[in-house]
Amino acid sequence: MTRRVTAIINPVSGRRDMRPVVEEIGRQLKLIGGELTIRTTHSAGHGTELAKKLDPQTEAVLVVGGDGTVCEVVNGLIERRVPIVILRTGTENLLARELGMPTEPSDVAHTLLRGRVIPFDVGVLNDKRFIAVAGVGFDAECVVRMTTLRKGHITHGDYFWPIWRTFWSHRFPEILVRVEGKQVYQGQGFALIGNIARYSVGMRILSEAKHDDGLLDLCVMKCASRIQLLSHASRVIRGQHVNHRDVIYSQCREFSIESPTQVPVEVDGDFAGYLPIQASILPHAANFLVPA
Repeated sequence: MTRRVTAIINPVSGRRDMRPVVEEIGRQLKLIGGELTIRTTHSAGHGTELAKKLDPQTEAVLVVGGDGTVCEVVNGLIERRVPIVILRTGTENLLARELGMPTEPSDVAHTLLRGRVIPFDVGVLNDKRFIAVAGVGFDAECVVRMTTLRKGHITHGDYFWPIWRTFWSHRFPEILVRVEGKQVYQGQGFALIGNIARYSVGMRILSEAKHDDGLLDLCVMKCASRIQLLSHASRVIRGQHVNHRDVIYSQCREFSIESPTQVPVEVDGDFAGYLPIQASILPHAANFLVPA
């Protein structure tokens, strides 16, 4: 029987238009017993709406975009466990790289039809689901600047000025962190939360994270100056940050962060509002297809 697949494409993700590649995947699918329907997002959040309106006969979803697009689709599949394959096009593609998603059209087609299903935990931050990494403070401020400047396809180089400007203008806000109801930190700093170890440019800030252990990894970095920020970056690059006295690393099922000031939050690379946040985990709430 023909297996029905829907592709949800973010046309501005990454460096170039991926539609020709998706059309080739459709041709490869047809050769091995699949049928591809293509849907394109037109604005932020549209991926969620397209996922909610999937044809009931859809048996797999091909997400063509970065981590933010995958996050939108996962938010739209709340009532369904349709397995997902990612064709990475974004700047970082943390999740696709973590799962070893294929890039060649024939390999993508075979994964969609014959791949191995793996369960994946889903984080919940306030009322929004996320799949890879969320951030509070410094990195979220960089995302806000990038969002303001972005006008289409981007590369790693486009992040230079947002990061540079954030480095010099960041005010190191005070945050209050509670893990499963217990206060673990109050002071200046920033935090990263996630299901996977991989972070920007290959750094492994959440080094103990596993996508299927039913836990969120939380890394709080005490930080009150640019020198301290650079010291944190140096330790992360060397893989020596987790046990440092200025780092609080926790694996938990729920936590909260608040602040007396306006502190931005990012979810899977997209701006997601401001503190306070309440976060929890939904074990094995999403399915992905990986090469068999």
